[in-house]
Amino acid sequence: MADYHFVYKDVEGSSTQWDDIQRKLGNLPPKPPAFKPDPFTPAEDEDSKPKDKNWIDNKTEEQLEDLEDDLDDDQGRT
Repeated sequence: MADYHFVYKDVEGSSTQWDDIQRKLGNLPPKPPAFKPDPFTPAEDEDSKPKDKNWIDNKTEEQLEDLEDDLDDDQGRT
């Protein structure tokens, strides 16, 4: 058997002119504010921060050699 009981749902937060008039006259309660998520802010990433002289000075010789090896791998040299 077919289901003839379809309930139309509009976009959240939208209303009709009739509902707006009824709210203005006080016959309907005020609309709740529409949901708006906080703006996206990416997490801080240590690898993406600019490096300065102090960053290099704080590295050990082994760490610098590892970084140099990674750089060679990225450039495609063997």
